[in-house]
Amino acid sequence: SAIPRYVDLNSTGPVAPFTSWATAATRIQDAIDVADAGDEVMVANGVYNTGGRAVGTNIIANRVAVDKAVTVRSVNGPAVTTIQGYQLPVVVNGEGAIRCVYLTNGASLYGFTLTGGGTRTNGDNRLEQGGGGVCSTSSSTVISNCFIVKNSAAQSGGGAYSGKLVDSVIAGNDAGVFGGGC
Repeated sequence: SAIPRYVDLNSTGPVAPFTSWATAATRIQDAIDVADAGDEVMVANGVYNTGGRAVGTNIIANRVAVDKAVTVRSVNGPAVTTIQGYQLPVVVNGEGAIRCVYLTNGASLYGFTLTGGGTRTNGDNRLEQGGGGVCSTSSSTVISNCFIVKNSAAQSGGGAYSGKLVDSVIAGNDAGVFGGGC
């Protein structure tokens, strides 16, 4: 059965596998890394803006890389829970930019603000240069109750590339070629 994992920026005693608030991880990625497919990662309020993980052979870093069918859910919604990427000074996109979230087939994201994400200007048009806020490998991923704002992509989907967007706000994103929002 599914095991809940917990994340809290203010956790004073993070201990894997992060199965209680008392032992909560301080980074979302740490909880995802120990989760199994079908698990849920519960995230407390805060601005999560450290770390970065590439997926597979891709070079781009993702602040949060959900590389298995896991649900990542904020406890109190997007007004108080943010995943912040990184944009380069002046040029915004390029080597060193960090996308907010990567989602694989079957993964879900509920209740976050995704902001400040950027992409590479080289490599695969979709996986390296698409989706500054969120990039999904499949239309079966779910992004729900999210604010996707002020992200950028060198190619397509400044805010979001692929995935099923539900009850989300997409605003103020830009892309170099197609779809500033998605």
